[in-house]
Amino acid sequence: MFAYLFFSTIVAAAGVMLVAGAHRRWAWLVDPPTALWFCYSQSFLKAIGGTEFCRSATFAMGYLLFAAALFVVGVIVFVPLPAH
Repeated sequence: MFAYLFFSTIVAAAGVMLVAGAHRRWAWLVDPPTALWFCYSQSFLKAIGGTEFCRSATFAMGYLLFAAALFVVGVIVFVPLPAH
């Protein structure tokens, strides 16, 4: 159970970082060099739809990661384990 909570914390922190980076328009996150499109997902998103599409997708990924972490924590906390 500790491992689930630990990794959920890491996933939630990554989600918060993505949302904060998109909000603050961190260049490495929302405006990366297009030449790296083949090895960096944010560059690929920018190559497909431009900087605003990349920023919107980064917001969406951040919110989804945070929601997934909250879901896992909610299941761990509120769903009882079966008795042995």
